[in-house]
Amino acid sequence: MGNTQARNRLKAQDFHYIAKNTAFLTKDVVSDYYKEVIESSSVGKMDAEEFKKIFRLAFPERPEDKLDALIEKIRNVEKTDGSIPIHSIAMLIYLFCDGKTEDNLGQMFNLFDVDGNGTISIEELLNMMAFFIEIGMDTGNVDMAMVMSEVFLKGDKNKDELLNKQEFISGMTQHPVTSKILGVKTIDALLATF
Repeated sequence: MGNTQARNRLKAQDFHYIAKNTAFLTKDVVSDYYKEVIESSSVGKMDAEEFKKIFRLAFPERPEDKLDALIEKIRNVEKTDGSIPIHSIAMLIYLFCDGKTEDNLGQMFNLFDVDGNGTISIEELLNMMAFFIEIGMDTGNVDMAMVMSEVFLKGDKNKDELLNKQEFISGMTQHPVTSKILGVKTIDALLATF
């Protein structure tokens, strides 16, 4: 994801949601850190230390060794250059935050509705799932591309080959693999899904 797209992904209401459902103090603090990350990244990626700093601000109670293990998994140096895509921090914040599952999914939907038209195409959905593949979830018994195809089919009730927000939420919560991932609220539990 490029910087221009990243800048357009998170908006004021997203900063408010993150501040309300994490340990960030205010939406302005979230906004300031987001701007700092965007300005310091020319290719939509951050280094491990920047990721750790932001994650630690959002979730200070998470154990250091578990956070380090998660960072290593996200860096996925076997398959990538070791830098962390900016959208990874947003996905994890929404995954771990205190909001309701449906609200968190709504935030994820907004993050990956690239063109802002209120729907996600199969391509946009696969871009979202690249996050899970990047962190190594494709190494277990689950084919994440197949899972996302099934999520798409479950959610696309009107068969228009697009998911609106409600269809996306429905597909994600009804599929056994994605519903299990959404129930994860600890780093240990997330790491155990790999």
